[in-house]
Amino acid sequence: MKHFLTMELRTELTLKESPISMTAKVELPTKLIDKLADLPEQGMGYQVVNVTLKNGQVLMDRRVVNSTYLILLDNEHLTTADIENVELYKK
Repeated sequence: MKHFLTMELRTELTLKESPISMTAKVELPTKLIDKLADLPEQGMGYQVVNVTLKNGQVLMDRRVVNSTYLILLDNEHLTTADIENVELYKK
């Protein structure tokens, strides 16, 4: 008797496999999305930026995906209203 191995093609990553599916993110204000859309990407679909918050704090060397979503660190809780400006990160 012959046994055949069948393979199932998976087209989606599971939540455990997806690198950003469980990461917190916040949408940038519209004016900053428009600003980043006109600037170059540093990688495939993301930009490395410095983020200035309205309280004066600056978050250095951060990732924005699709010129729209700031990826937050585990201990950060920001809203769109907290964000004042973004600039491309320069070493």
